Amino acid sequence: MEKTKAFPEFLVKCLSYFLLPLSMVLWGIKLKNEFIYVLKWWAVFLFIGFLFLPMTFRIFSTFTDKGFMFSKIIGLAISSFIFWLLSYAKLLDITPAHCWSVTVAAGLAVYVVFFGWKKFYRNISGIIDKDTFFWVFTGEGLFLFSLSFWTYLRGFNPKIEGLEKFMDYGFVNSILRSGYVPPKDMWFAGKPINYYYFGQYVTAFLTRLSGLETEISYNVMMATLFAFSMALCFTIVSNMLREHGIEGECPAVAGGLIAAVLVSIGGNLHSFFYGFLAKFTKEGDKYWFPDATRYIGYNPPTDDKTIHEFPVYSFVVSDLHAHVINMIFVLTLIGVLLAVFGKLQRKTLGNQDDKYRLNEIFFPEILLISLFICIFQMSNYWDFPIYLTVTLFVFICAGIRNYGFRKKTTVVTVLRFVAVLLLSLLFALPFNLSFEKIASTVRLARNHSLPHQLLVLWGYQLTFVIVFFIAILYAEQNTAWKRLRGTERLKARNELTFTVRIKNVLEKFSTGDVFAVILCVSAMGLVLIPEIVYVKDIYENGYARANTMFKLTYQAFIMFGLACGYIFIRIRKSIYKEPKLVLAKALTVIMVILPMIYPFYAIPSWYKNLDPQKYEGLDGLAFMKNSNPDDYELVCWLRENVQGQPVVLEANGDSYTYNCRISMATGLPTIQGWYTHEWLWRGDITLIQERISDVKAIYESDDLEMTKELLRKYSVEYIVIGKTEHETFPELNEKKLMGLGTVVFERPNAKLIKVEY
Repeated sequence: MEKTKAFPEFLVKCLSYFLLPLSMVLWGIKLKNEFIYVLKWWAVFLFIGFLFLPMTFRIFSTFTDKGFMFSKIIGLAISSFIFWLLSYAKLLDITPAHCWSVTVAAGLAVYVVFFGWKKFYRNISGIIDKDTFFWVFTGEGLFLFSLSFWTYLRGFNPKIEGLEKFMDYGFVNSILRSGYVPPKDMWFAGKPINYYYFGQYVTAFLTRLSGLETEISYNVMMATLFAFSMALCFTIVSNMLREHGIEGECPAVAGGLIAAVLVSIGGNLHSFFYGFLAKFTKEGDKYWFPDATRYIGYNPPTDDKTIHEFPVYSFVVSDLHAHVINMIFVLTLIGVLLAVFGKLQRKTLGNQDDKYRLNEIFFPEILLISLFICIFQMSNYWDFPIYLTVTLFVFICAGIRNYGFRKKTTVVTVLRFVAVLLLSLLFALPFNLSFEKIASTVRLARNHSLPHQLLVLWGYQLTFVIVFFIAILYAEQNTAWKRLRGTERLKARNELTFTVRIKNVLEKFSTGDVFAVILCVSAMGLVLIPEIVYVKDIYENGYARANTMFKLTYQAFIMFGLACGYIFIRIRKSIYKEPKLVLAKALTVIMVILPMIYPFYAIPSWYKNLDPQKYEGLDGLAFMKNSNPDDYELVCWLRENVQGQPVVLEANGDSYTYNCRISMATGLPTIQGWYTHEWLWRGDITLIQERISDVKAIYESDDLEMTKELLRKYSVEYIVIGKTEHETFPELNEKKLMGLGTVVFERPNAKLIKVEY
């Protein structure tokens, strides 16, 4: 029996140690010269990880890898945030030398604070052991394999065009051009970006550290988000299982991988019902993968059109958007909360009196938790209230497990929560002072999802939750009274009320179990909230619930995925051994398989069936070079010859069009950009309409003096006349425009005029 158990463990260890070198060889062959981009990017993260390892070693001292995977994101968060503050104070602009200086200085400070020079070697020896090496190699191998794999996928469709890509890429370029923060809005000359841009700021920061061009770093960054999603989910759930007391590498590795796959690659059940099952109908399988994210309000069609995206859709279409970039910070915070949850119980063990000790109430990790909650305000504001609430749940449960249901629990929980809230607001104060809030009021939902629609979107997660809750609330707790006989049995059963059962879970079950409960309850709440209320924005008519449902359920999907990976292994190690458990195990196997149908539709559809003959490479602007070569040459000319951020006038246009391509690719501001986006960011449609009229007048009016006045109004230094301008303004007055200055760049379909006042 021991030999039977030993072989899988040996196999897992071999595969884990070989995954890292295998990834380097395999993807080095596949990616060829472009693998150097991956290696540069990976090297930056490894360096950051080693710099901040002393901090994570303390925070994640009970974790299998001592927090090495988290050290990369924690280091990136701290370094980029410090740099952002220095940039806000106009002390440092975003150059490679400055970025590296701040990163190294922050890392050295961590070594001094957490180790001290004299204690360095003694402390580092505590990190290096065989078990830790195994988990570090496993996590790093999974990360590099995932990073290389998704980089390879991006090579089949690398273009930075379509959906939100112009906006996201424009932000990165504008941040690099601006040097300081707040960066200038490339689509609203004279004003700063009024959106949550910190995620793109981090991308710009990494671009400087790596030395890659932005058209390459955009695609490598998308692959990085996928890789960290895989690796961080793996690390979180494998440690949840270890906290539960599950021994051996196999179960922890399996649970971590299941969670990683469900969160990062898995979809909902839409592809099963409307794709796979459609194969057996007369219509056949004509499934289009984005339909899984646009289901409620679209099938059947109603005036309640919603969005319910999930990570793999984001990774596939590759918009470098706020909610996607923030995933790496969200997952890191979840990991920190898990570590803190376990630490608080061990720290206060034996302190059951009513005295209030400062070191019980406040702990160093509060600063790190506050930093991440602060970053959410700057990168994806919806995550701010969501994870502030999750943090509160963790503090409540930690208090209950430490002190029971007493007054001390309430006082300690409130003090901890208020500390996190106030510190996060303090850290984010500079950003909020230069930012105008976008959303307005909370309203009651007038529309509601149909029950079958919710089951299609959340059916497999709900199955896991029901199985888990039945197991911990009933099946496992019932084993105690079932051992008894006669009146004792009846008495014990009657005393086990629903309230008592919940209390038992919170007080007596493992840290892993309670943390899984927190994730499940939080996720269910996020799914239900859009059925009750929504946040009003400009998308009111027909799309009232869209953004609220999108931003809330995106996080629900992540939390559910983590919980499901844990539950899958957890019920297989349950003390409950009756035949009913076999049914539950079988059900969870099916529910892991069904969401994995989705990537087999999404990835081939977007990435040309992975046909090697159609591989294009990682240059995100190659599409412009091929379809609009004159525009591409103009972009290159502006990059090489124009310093700073002078205003370059080009044709404005509707969102999600090719218009505003020059400002997007260079970071040079234009008078007016994408219509709907600027309306959302500015909140005043009259400002947008005024600028649209002014741009039209400059291009089409015969009034030379009025044109000059408008150019002075917006400090325009260059005017673009290209194919897009002629299409947007059919009555374009080229003769007038040519007389306003000197033509400094000219191609058959593109001219650039330097204005001479």
